[in-house]
Amino acid sequence: MPPRLLLVFVKEPLAGQVKTRLARTVGGESAARIYKAMVHVLLRQLGGLQDCRLRFCFAPDDAHDAIRFWLLPGIIDDPRVALDPDLIDFRPQGAGDLGARLSRAFAEAFAEGFGKVAVIGTDCIEVSSRWVHAAFAQLHDRHEAVFGPTPDGGYHLLALRKPHLALFDDIPWSTATTLAATIERSVEMAIPFYRLPPLPDIDTAEDYENSLRSPLGPALRKALDAID
Repeated sequence: MPPRLLLVFVKEPLAGQVKTRLARTVGGESAARIYKAMVHVLLRQLGGLQDCRLRFCFAPDDAHDAIRFWLLPGIIDDPRVALDPDLIDFRPQGAGDLGARLSRAFAEAFAEGFGKVAVIGTDCIEVSSRWVHAAFAQLHDRHEAVFGPTPDGGYHLLALRKPHLALFDDIPWSTATTLAATIERSVEMAIPFYRLPPLPDIDTAEDYENSLRSPLGPALRKALDAID
């Protein structure tokens, strides 16, 4: 078994259920199509993961088949998505707020014997396999946690080498103080941590327009055009 695990929190791409802030501007159907395109670009970005399993933690919990039928063909059929299907599994996020779901996912991963575990969402398409490897590389004797900030006060990545599950308790999720509160908790728990440089996420129409002007803009447009 590879010693490392990357958790990807993903949602079934249903209109009105994903990218809700973006949907206020572009509508639910368009937001769902953009979300699908974002995930496809992210999969391409993650190609080349080494010594690492990939686990899609999906919501809602009954979306197992829908998620597999959506993601696996793109992974298997697109040569630009350099991911090994044999090192991929799927698991429901389960009940509770984001903190409870993250805590559960990390607890299960460490119980299974993984030595280093990271989690990302699907809002930041700039996360790549090299970025993930860099985060794992910082998990050593001096750092037990790694945070990847986003400009809105959240984080695009969190990695741990020990099950510090209290990090996820009573955090104000999806707010401008999410990362600050998590770092404060790390200090309280005497958990040494490392901060990666910030990466932008895509939550609003402005974020989306900025992403289209970024180096990944052409890939995002092409992925969007390929969606039925």
